[in-house]
Amino acid sequence: MSAIADGIDFIMDLMRGKSNSKCGGMDHAGFKGVSVLCYFTFTFMWLAVWHKVSQKDFSALITAAAVVQCLGFVILSMRVRAMKTVGGLSSKTLSMVVLTLCVRLCSTTLKRGYIPVDRSGHYFYQGMDMLTVVFASHLIYCCHKTYVHSYQEEYDTLPLFPLLIPCVVLACFVHGHLNRNLFFDTVWFTSLNLETVSMLPQLWMLSKIGGKVSGMSSQFVASQVVKCVLSFTFWAWAYNEVADKQTGANTAGQLIITANIAQLVLSADFMFYYAKGFLEGTDGAILPKSTDIEM
Repeated sequence: MSAIADGIDFIMDLMRGKSNSKCGGMDHAGFKGVSVLCYFTFTFMWLAVWHKVSQKDFSALITAAAVVQCLGFVILSMRVRAMKTVGGLSSKTLSMVVLTLCVRLCSTTLKRGYIPVDRSGHYFYQGMDMLTVVFASHLIYCCHKTYVHSYQEEYDTLPLFPLLIPCVVLACFVHGHLNRNLFFDTVWFTSLNLETVSMLPQLWMLSKIGGKVSGMSSQFVASQVVKCVLSFTFWAWAYNEVADKQTGANTAGQLIITANIAQLVLSADFMFYYAKGFLEGTDGAILPKSTDIEM
């Protein structure tokens, strides 16, 4: 209970604009408390949705993925505000996340082709994505305004335009038909393709930095890994639903599986270093320098 009390004090200090640091460092007890509070809140919220809203269908797994992603961004935002730094964080990846979710919400809020079939997909699933957009946008603001002095822009150099165009073009040619609308089917697959490449700027940036990466980046990557695992598990079970009913071809389903595998591969390396840093008792992950990585 003391951890929760520390977390509440931590949040109140942030709201009042007071410093949460002790002797020039972060209030680790307070941040640990607020992390516990976030985990407890999101777990309770998910259990309530699972028992009271969802019909306990397997498709609710994709809703759980949205919850985990949102939780990661909430904790990351708390840590950035506490440490007053965005060092090691890629603004371009955050922008890609916001773009991905905004494009996806254009489909999931208006059509029901690619949402959980149980009641958790009616409002709660979309609400988690909207909340993630809010916190990701807040982090972008921190990178360019609030804590711009700590943003390592010289390393966040991966061009986005060459990533965006192929995502749209591919979606135009390869997409499912669950929305029964060419435009909205293309929109959802565009979001899938954008999500697949959204972590590339972060990977690029951290490979350029090399050395020790702050714990906030590790927590962000860890949440993304869990989200990817849940999403992959869902689509490994459901991808046949995307198959063309007339021809039986399932190119769209194969694209979904390939995209989810790619997301897992892109984050697996960071999960390894995150686990290594945790086991070694460091507050972050140790990454090889860019000179040791072929990009």
